[in-house]
Amino acid sequence: MTIEARFLDLETDAAAIAAFVARENAATDAALSTPQRAQDEATIRAILEAPDALRGLRRRAGHVYTFRQTAKNPRGLWLRLPEGTAPTPDAPWETVFDVDAYCAATGQVWVWAGAETSAFDPARVMLRLSADGSDIAHSREFDLVTCAFVPGGFDIGPDKGRAVWAGRDELLWSSAAPGDATASGWQGTIRRVARGSNPATAPVVHRTDPAHLMVADWVSREGGTEWMHCRMTMTAINKTRITLRCGTGDEVTLPNPADTSASFNHSHCAWVAQEVGPHPTGALVLCRHDGSGQRVLFTPEHGTSVAADEVMFHGNWMIWTESRWLTPRLMALDLSLPKAAPQEIVPPVPAGTLRVWPFHANPDAGDGTLCLHVSGFLTPPQDWLFDLSSGVAGIAFRPLYVQPEKFDSSGAEVHLWKAVSEDGTEVPYHIVLPKGHQGRTDLPVLQYGYGGFAVSLSPWYDAAIGKTWIGRGGAYVQAYIRGGGEMGPDWHLSAKGAGRQRAFADFAAVAADLVARGITRADRIACHGGSNGGLLCGVMLTRYPRHFGAVWASVGVHDMLRFAHFPAGKAWTDEYGDPDDPKARDWLLAYSPLHNVPKGPLPPALVDTSHRDDRVDPSHSRRFAAALRAGGHRPFYYEHQGGHGGGGASHEKAAEFALGLAFLRHALRL
Repeated sequence: MTIEARFLDLETDAAAIAAFVARENAATDAALSTPQRAQDEATIRAILEAPDALRGLRRRAGHVYTFRQTAKNPRGLWLRLPEGTAPTPDAPWETVFDVDAYCAATGQVWVWAGAETSAFDPARVMLRLSADGSDIAHSREFDLVTCAFVPGGFDIGPDKGRAVWAGRDELLWSSAAPGDATASGWQGTIRRVARGSNPATAPVVHRTDPAHLMVADWVSREGGTEWMHCRMTMTAINKTRITLRCGTGDEVTLPNPADTSASFNHSHCAWVAQEVGPHPTGALVLCRHDGSGQRVLFTPEHGTSVAADEVMFHGNWMIWTESRWLTPRLMALDLSLPKAAPQEIVPPVPAGTLRVWPFHANPDAGDGTLCLHVSGFLTPPQDWLFDLSSGVAGIAFRPLYVQPEKFDSSGAEVHLWKAVSEDGTEVPYHIVLPKGHQGRTDLPVLQYGYGGFAVSLSPWYDAAIGKTWIGRGGAYVQAYIRGGGEMGPDWHLSAKGAGRQRAFADFAAVAADLVARGITRADRIACHGGSNGGLLCGVMLTRYPRHFGAVWASVGVHDMLRFAHFPAGKAWTDEYGDPDDPKARDWLLAYSPLHNVPKGPLPPALVDTSHRDDRVDPSHSRRFAAALRAGGHRPFYYEHQGGHGGGGASHEKAAEFALGLAFLRHALRL
């Protein structure tokens, strides 16, 4: 057996996989099934199914829509109210689509994945359903008047692609069907699908290089007078080329450097500078489509940043979020005034996290109303409506909906602390802990992290953690380690490829700092992360076990020598390095959890995954658990139903988190 090919039967042998999963799931259930676990599951499910859990409120064709899960409908209901009716739990919500009923009618498990509203006929959407929570989805034309699928209407997939409206009777399908997908398994071909035609044989509009990550086309006229055809070619994660054609004019490629992703409207584009180009890394650059009139709107200083995915255009306005040591500041620029200066939009209430999006699901048809989403670790989500028609000074925020508190936060407080990593870098982290904790040296701590792909974590209200962990006297830590985007592009770039060790050292330094501050002991700290965060936790278990009393690694990437053998994994070589490159192979092997199981004692571990995960193949977790057992350790392993994000139904989500809590109580001896 070669060094990388460990326990391959748990990747390829269906009988071996079934036996392993059945045996391990049963053993984990037997060890961790307690009355408290059942009580936690019921508590979390009640939170998810609460009548006041109104999420994602959006406007469509005279109605306001939301998606809710209930005890009778754990897979969910798409609901609506006439516009102008206050969105309250006891309002007369009308059921538009019942996911549970559709699952029963089709004999398959489907997970709600949203709806694409037509700009050409506001009564039509392409309703999108994921196959058991996987990245494979089915899109079907749905009539919002009859609340039914359109007989003989558009029917696309299931595959990983996406269908968007190009006209009343035409779609642009970014296809990931066999022969159309990129090497990473994502959509690589654009097909123009006319009503009544076979999507599989629809004319090809564009086919991208198979080595690219994906391609997508759509049309828009937001803020403009002509329809604009848009094409996004993602060469790698966070690296995107955009080509535009307005009306019958010439095609133009936006001038952002090749290592960035641009946001744009009908006249301007903007990007956050990375390593390529004349501007300092982290600068926010604005210009016209042809590259003229370049302006730097933000230049980073120590502790400040702008996240590229928080830059948006809306009509003649550009909106973005600046961060100073994790404190957000919402900014806006009036593009109709050539010499206008950026202005701050002061939110109606203090918040740890600010997000803005158009209130109308199709901005082309909207009236300019925006939704500001406000939240924090102890601040329940709030949605506020506003517009910029009278400028920033004339903003009048109107409350849309404020989620009620789900746990008593009066006994908790939030701090932003900094640890010092092994190379002297300050690593910020938030901690939510009980008031009056002074004098305690044994607080149970749940430490969460991600640290990759420039993903930015921010303060968020997790009612389940609040009710079952913080509310019971535990401390919760969110670590902003290198590899993430919280502190700007350099924060991410420094932990790419050969620099990955910095992310791991940062996370371990946060755990060590908690002990150094005297609030806990190493054996009372548990770490948790999923996907790239699951890799992070796998490394904590195998290389930094002395810092933790428990390790919970979810849907993790644990085999760093073979991750690119899976289609989705090919997209990660830009981030991690290519295992086929001898130099990269050396640094990948040095930390690959599967290949670095130590012989000494390890803290208790829970390795869990999902059976339909087609982003991080579940064999990563199966094989890592098997390697731990072969090394003389006794990890808990569990394979849930669902995709990369776990199960879609409320009872599945509740069961997954309740299992994790049961493990934490067992491992930390709570």
